[in-house]
Amino acid sequence: MLSFTVRPIAGASALCIALAAALTLMMTTPTAMAASLQDDDHVDLPGMGLSELDPEGTPFVLPEGLTIEDPIGGYNTSDPEDCDYKYADQAVGKGEQVRLCLVFNNATDSPITLQFPPGLIFVSRSRKVQNGMIAQRISIEVPAATRYFKPLFSYCVNGSRDSASLGDEFDVGVVTDDAALRALFEFLADKVVTDTNFVAVNVAIGAIVDEGSINEYALAELEAAFGSRPSMP
Repeated sequence: MLSFTVRPIAGASALCIALAAALTLMMTTPTAMAASLQDDDHVDLPGMGLSELDPEGTPFVLPEGLTIEDPIGGYNTSDPEDCDYKYADQAVGKGEQVRLCLVFNNATDSPITLQFPPGLIFVSRSRKVQNGMIAQRISIEVPAATRYFKPLFSYCVNGSRDSASLGDEFDVGVVTDDAALRALFEFLADKVVTDTNFVAVNVAIGAIVDEGSINEYALAELEAAFGSRPSMP
């Protein structure tokens, strides 16, 4: 009988390690092992999994008159002094491992409503720190002629890397074109993701970036959280 051992990776997030352990557990079944043998040629998406390349996808463009200060900094949940004291209940997005503070500058005399599309990746300037990705559309209204702070939470796409912390630096990246991730985002478009069931989304993203598709365990987690399963390519 084959056995599998999950060894903690120094500095890796507890949630992402737990997800890796769950995925490994699934690999102990004959069906899962057979599927794994079929996926031996899987190559990590650029910027995800173990890849240290820059993420690839569709460039994201801000509305005219709006800028985001760079680098984007990490967010301190317990003491958000560096984010204009915007606490977690004022954050947008879900996820535990890549929490950021975005600082907008609106140079116009009118409010600007910004739409972040699902699949947008925030790229860490350190290959030791996870990149973050949002899984649902996020809308932010930036008041006119102001410097505006907004915490944003996103999902980890590099389970072996460190979680984001206050001193880490990020840039706005691209929107992924990966078909499996796009199918997941379409499924989530009308779903209510909460501070508890977001873990199922993280499991599904982890399966896709690590294996190339959503496995049975991730599908079951999504069904338990949302009452149905996505149609995958």
